[in-house]
Amino acid sequence: MYSTTVYLYQQITKVLLIDTGGGYFTARYDPVYAKTLTINKGVDNVLLFEFINQDQKPVNVTGSTFVFRLITQNGDELLLSKDMEILSAALGRVKVVLNTADTINFQAQPASYSIQRSQGSYVQAAFVDDNSGARADCNIVDSILPQFQDSANLTIPSIYGPTSWPTAPPNNNWPDWALTPQPVNATQTTEYYSSQIPTTGASLTTIKMDLTHYTGTIKVEGAEDYEAAWYNVTDSTEYLNYSGTIYINVLGFHPLLRVAFNQSQGWGAQASATVVDGVVTGITVNNPGYNYIAPPNVVIVGNGAGATATASLGASGGCGPITVTNGGDGYWPVTFGNPVMAGVVINNGTVTNLMYR
Repeated sequence: MYSTTVYLYQQITKVLLIDTGGGYFTARYDPVYAKTLTINKGVDNVLLFEFINQDQKPVNVTGSTFVFRLITQNGDELLLSKDMEILSAALGRVKVVLNTADTINFQAQPASYSIQRSQGSYVQAAFVDDNSGARADCNIVDSILPQFQDSANLTIPSIYGPTSWPTAPPNNNWPDWALTPQPVNATQTTEYYSSQIPTTGASLTTIKMDLTHYTGTIKVEGAEDYEAAWYNVTDSTEYLNYSGTIYINVLGFHPLLRVAFNQSQGWGAQASATVVDGVVTGITVNNPGYNYIAPPNVVIVGNGAGATATASLGASGGCGPITVTNGGDGYWPVTFGNPVMAGVVINNGTVTNLMYR
């Protein structure tokens, strides 16, 4: 267990103000008192000011009123004007409170401020910077309430398996070199990747995606630059026929990130649909495929809409019977004379809405 010390302090600024009491001052104003104010968005900012003369003595501000103005850095826009409250007239102490409503709609930016003193018909500027200027620097910051950051889209990789995969197990009676096409190891790890995420120095990156009947693993990898080797920054998480939204939080400083998908378990299942009067009434599994570890995803495609179906996991890792859960409507031949009215795609699920921030 460890403890952290935090500090709660007030911003007190000494400001040069011409003393109208009639005294003559020979001392030069010390610029060490001029400093940049910090205004935090979304909270109450209590800004205290002490008015001093060139002898570093308090100026009596009895009978005076003060206005605090917040101005853009280049001076072309007034952001805020607010009356100030006198705390001690004899000691020249005043304050202004910029509350949540005053600051919540500001953009984080470097800005400037000024203070105006009025006493009867006399209007005077307070010299708030080290060059006897009437405008000084301040920073409007998001440190308390960060500025909203939109999520950015990532590309979705092709995750349905390479087309060179075998549709049947290799014939063990022949050596590998004699087979055409050459067989591919059914248990090889085949990964597909998202587009890359430049983190721009952020220590936390959140990745979001929607999964539909997804079977496979997902992890996040990092790299030092575009030419460096990739390394794992999260554990590889396995999903079995999962549907839903997932979020991955990546902690630490990694210049580049990407999402790695692996759906290499299960391939080759084929099926055909039976359509009656534009409605899908049944699906027949023509080839159960191989090495599925969860029921695969079934997608019905064609001119119609609304048809859905679910598959089961069969014996020996093949696709089992497929049940039509909604027949949809409007499924007619894509081209004249074509007997196929609806196609059936069997895969290990899909990823959509892949985003990060």
